[in-house]
Amino acid sequence: MRPRTMARKPLTCLVVAAGALPGASAKVEIDAMKHDIQQITMSNFDGVISKFRDSAVSSLWFFKQDSSADEKFLKAYNQVATELKGMAKVCAISCTDFPVFCEKIGVKETPTVMIYPTNPIPAFKYEGKLETKGISSKIARFIPDFGAKLTKENADGFLTTDPSKPKVLLFSNKKSPPTIWKALSSETVFKRTVKFG
Repeated sequence: MRPRTMARKPLTCLVVAAGALPGASAKVEIDAMKHDIQQITMSNFDGVISKFRDSAVSSLWFFKQDSSADEKFLKAYNQVATELKGMAKVCAISCTDFPVFCEKIGVKETPTVMIYPTNPIPAFKYEGKLETKGISSKIARFIPDFGAKLTKENADGFLTTDPSKPKVLLFSNKKSPPTIWKALSSETVFKRTVKFG
């Protein structure tokens, strides 16, 4: 019996580089369903950031929608937003849509991150590496701590004053409290109703 031979058909592969496709350029898109970053506009900047400078820390990423550097930075900045969710406002504004605002702030290139600590500390440009850890640490440093530092001398006084307010105590051998503790102690409702020590 003679073995069957199969006719070979030529196999055609088509490989297209993403850059060769028309319209396949960088595009920064912040989607509220996928990202924890709050995108703002020139008109709501005051209502989102400036109005809360007495009690909240914010960061603002200035980006251009067609910038490949900004597209690469989106993931790292979103991780900052996720880590600090509920503790600091992590926002972004498009310099493509609001070039006059970016120019007014003094932003010449993107990505640029500005940090807005609580008053009276002035806003400043973040100068470190544009990486999640560095940006998160810098923002967290400015989250105010409204907890009282307790010692043998003042512990009884802290526990007995304001008997109507619950007391929350953190026992630690570290020099400064964790970021979440600072955020809770500075949260508007807790600041009025609970004493942290």
